[in-house]
Amino acid sequence: MLPCPFHMLTGLDCPFCGGQRMVVELLHGHFAEAFWLNPGLAIGAPLMTLWWLKHRELTSNAALVILAISLAWGVIRNLVNIAPPA
Repeated sequence: MLPCPFHMLTGLDCPFCGGQRMVVELLHGHFAEAFWLNPGLAIGAPLMTLWWLKHRELTSNAALVILAISLAWGVIRNLVNIAPPA
């Protein structure tokens, strides 16, 4: 797996830390393990995909909402210490 540059520089988890391992677990059919590696991404990615399938475009407002949610998830996961399992 590729190391996270943000985690290497700061010691904090970015909104996507655990994402690579989450995809591997999903490909192996381990849905619960995938969810706990990155709950924010596990919930957000399917919702974003469904939204895109309905609207077929990504407006600047939608992109700002996605960015805000990602940043909020990054802050919350570090404040509450929701780290992906090693």
